[in-house]
Amino acid sequence: MDLKNMYFVGRNYVEHAKELNNEVPEKPLIFCKPLSTLSEDNNIILPFHSNEVHFEGEMVFKFSKDGYYHVSCGIDYTARDVQNEIKKKGWPWFEAKCFKNSTVLNKNFVKIEKEKLDFLSIETYLNGELKQKGNYTQTIFKIDFLFDYLDKIIGLKEGDIVFTGTPSGVGKVKKGDILKVLIKLEGKLISEVISEVK
Repeated sequence: MDLKNMYFVGRNYVEHAKELNNEVPEKPLIFCKPLSTLSEDNNIILPFHSNEVHFEGEMVFKFSKDGYYHVSCGIDYTARDVQNEIKKKGWPWFEAKCFKNSTVLNKNFVKIEKEKLDFLSIETYLNGELKQKGNYTQTIFKIDFLFDYLDKIIGLKEGDIVFTGTPSGVGKVKKGDILKVLIKLEGKLISEVISEVK
């Protein structure tokens, strides 16, 4: 797959914003990560500059003009301790989000019709235990709005992808942990990704 750019939506689930004591945004909170953060084998080596890396399972969409919605799943690993310090200073999140292998993505996107969007759900498991569960309907900003919003600002290209935020239940990972993120449509599995912390 010819990826172009990766856009991420912060605080797009109300309960996730609340669990981190953040305000619920009135407009999309967008940040970018370079393609160099993509893990080639879906695994992550804990970064040297953080002692508290969190997992964030996410529903991911690829921008296309073919009339379908292309959905997959991913993990946005976040150096939470670094992010918390950066937020206090009002600085960009770069060091908290953009480190080696901090982005995990199933690059096989599944085509669905618009009327199926509301039946999408996401689950994140840590060592076999369910930690996150959410539905597309719970997102504050829906994918059509996000595509339009980003297109007006920067101009989306075919192959651009959008990580649409994470449900509540994020948590710290340690060496040896296994993360699994599932996307289901009407309860049926359509996409999954597995990531090991090394």
